[in-house]
Amino acid sequence: MLNCPANQLESDESESFEGADTAQRRLIFISHANPEDNAFTKWLAAQLAIAGYEVWCDLTDLLGGEKFWRDIPEAIDGYTFRFLFASTLESNRKAGTLRELEMAVKAEEDHAIKDFVIPLKVDAFPFASTQNRIRDRNFVRFDENWASGLAQLLDLLKREGAPKTNGDGADAVSAWHERTISQNRKIVISNEKCFSNWFSIDLPKQVHLHYTNASTSQLELAASLLKIPYRLHGGAVISFADADDIQKTLNDIARLKKTESICLADFINDGCDEWGIARFDAGNIISDLIRQAWDNKLQSMDLGYHTLASGLRAWYFKDGQLPKNKAFFSPPGGGKRTYRQLVGRKSKQTAEGVKVADGNWHFAVSASPQLFPFSRILLRYHVIFTDDGETPWDNADRMHKARRRVCKNWWNKEWRDRLFAMCAGLADGQDRLQLVVGHGTAIEMSMSPEVFTSPWTYFEDGMTGVDESDDIELVEDQAGEDESDGEGDQGEDDGGEHDA
Repeated sequence: MLNCPANQLESDESESFEGADTAQRRLIFISHANPEDNAFTKWLAAQLAIAGYEVWCDLTDLLGGEKFWRDIPEAIDGYTFRFLFASTLESNRKAGTLRELEMAVKAEEDHAIKDFVIPLKVDAFPFASTQNRIRDRNFVRFDENWASGLAQLLDLLKREGAPKTNGDGADAVSAWHERTISQNRKIVISNEKCFSNWFSIDLPKQVHLHYTNASTSQLELAASLLKIPYRLHGGAVISFADADDIQKTLNDIARLKKTESICLADFINDGCDEWGIARFDAGNIISDLIRQAWDNKLQSMDLGYHTLASGLRAWYFKDGQLPKNKAFFSPPGGGKRTYRQLVGRKSKQTAEGVKVADGNWHFAVSASPQLFPFSRILLRYHVIFTDDGETPWDNADRMHKARRRVCKNWWNKEWRDRLFAMCAGLADGQDRLQLVVGHGTAIEMSMSPEVFTSPWTYFEDGMTGVDESDDIELVEDQAGEDESDGEGDQGEDDGGEHDA
């Protein structure tokens, strides 16, 4: 306890408070969920710095000034003019952002700063579900339009007299941008070959409509016996297969009365008025027949599958179906024959740092047929987990978290090459895969992807990929509730929803 007069102590405290809250409070502090709200936060920080404010967030550090505090609590308590809270689903539940919000509310109360905390509504997360401390405050609305939200925020800061820096905010943003781009990570002019996930297909020339004498319920029962792709249309069956194929399967359950055929290209482009099928429905029917042919083919190979939320099946090789769980392939366009692992062990690391076995990982693909501008199958990649090397986990949350945590070192090349290896494994090294749609009739699928040429490329020297020389074990770390599930893996849930 200091031995000094009470009035002297009050005077010293007053001077200290005055120094911090007037001369030193010039920061605009942005609190956000990382990485979910990174894109918005980087944009906002840059816009505020260009407008002349000194801005801090964990993605840019300080823009528009010189750092003058030791740590985040000190910055919020003593040097922040306004605390911006990017209110989203993630920021309202992550421990890191909630700790910062608690510090800001305490600073607001301790120093009696009116409207110190400014919540920003960034997404559709409802007001009623936000944290109690900010629920009844006036939000700056960015959820409908970022530009109008920025204009509203700039008006507010101007009205509150937020101090501006003497430096050039635009230069500060430009310098920050330059610092974030390594000289070994840059865009250069180059005619680079880009491999897509489009695989062209050759379709049959005709599609058939087989009329039967069966009722709708009878036809549904009879059609369930068909081992070839089909769609029911009233009391008729739409298929690439001819009448003999259909009748042999239906036997006496349903008899064919007649069969009508139409040019497939005309059916896709125009539909068929005589059959009562519009163009849009015709495209959906043919896409469904192609998808059935794909699923039938992989099922005949005894591959495992996991049904995705979209209803598509993600197919994978079971443990031991491939020699050493690897598939050899020759890179499209030439190159040395190599291999990639498609199945491996998965483990989980406990809080004590001990690895325990946690099943298997499987590289998987799902197929989405597309008819325009040309017929093709789009293959999307996934990672599926099993306990026994065959049966996918039935816990969706467990699958989702593991998928997003364990492929941290799989960059574009790892996903791409594993897709090439998967195609080679499915086709047993052949150039084309036959998807049977009837006796003597098949869809032929190229096992080489469509290639595009880009006038630009992007070098990321020094980035290391996965060592394929040893068996790849995927290790899932114990992640705290405030840690991100999204490690930025390039083949995101359902893994690689990246079209060409």
